[in-house]
Amino acid sequence: MKRCPSLRGRDRGFAIALLMWMIAGMSLLVTAVIHFARDDIALAEQRLNEARSEAIARGVALMILRDEVLAPFQAQTEKRESDVRRGNSISGSGNDQARTTVFTKRYEIGGHTAVATVHPASAYVSLNGGSNEELRRLFSVIGGAGQSEAGALASAVMDYRNQGGGNADKNRPFSGFISREELLVVGGMTKTVYDRVKDYVQPFEFSSLDMASAPSRMKQGYGQAGEAAATQQAGQGQQKNDRADFSSTNDGRVTFESIGRERSASISSNRFTAVEVDVVLQNTNASKYRIWVTGAGRNIVRSERVHLNGLARGGLL
Repeated sequence: MKRCPSLRGRDRGFAIALLMWMIAGMSLLVTAVIHFARDDIALAEQRLNEARSEAIARGVALMILRDEVLAPFQAQTEKRESDVRRGNSISGSGNDQARTTVFTKRYEIGGHTAVATVHPASAYVSLNGGSNEELRRLFSVIGGAGQSEAGALASAVMDYRNQGGGNADKNRPFSGFISREELLVVGGMTKTVYDRVKDYVQPFEFSSLDMASAPSRMKQGYGQAGEAAATQQAGQGQQKNDRADFSSTNDGRVTFESIGRERSASISSNRFTAVEVDVVLQNTNASKYRIWVTGAGRNIVRSERVHLNGLARGGLL
């Protein structure tokens, strides 16, 4: 029995439509695969840029600390050579080259550019040694908190580090802040305030804020108050460094408490230096890192990504 020509034509039409739907579905699938592949490639490139930038920042941090030590001797040598060429008499003990509080240098590495600046730990607000007024100004001017909120946060930080407030856990050993992230568990702290102040605090040294050596963005955030403080502190010799007493227990037993105290004592006995490094890769990708270095062996203890934010409410975001 022969099929009707109209039925054969209809079956052929269904087949063609089904084929077209299959082709359309495969096209959508390929498009989705390409889209996600591009996202994965972009993410991989971003991670690669971050890894490359951080590696450059860490290396430059060690180089600039070496160059900072050599700078006075190089300057003195150049001065002597200049005096010899000009026929001037050579005098001085070699230490007459004035040392600046902040040391900056530019580096070119394989087509990448890095500008590094050395700051002492006192250039940032100490979470363990900052006064109530320093903390209050930090949360108010930089963090954008209201006066009453800033005062409450400052008191909460002091209570937390002294274990004298409601946040204290009497059942565990405590030796102050060991990271800036601990601010998030301080009573009353919000993520917004934390994000604004996290790049301007340090948990390493028990020091008072030295605005004269603070980063320019911090001075800009403090405005006229910061400039006045920097002027007042300029020329002052030794910085205040009130270190907490982290003596170990005397019974000789090794406990979690004694280990924590020994670690804190080791941290408090070292001098910490922050090296801020602006990195611009060959592909124009820009980033900023703060590398914390301590000890005569120049040991890197922490690498922080600094967010390049703008101004808000007279302070920094």
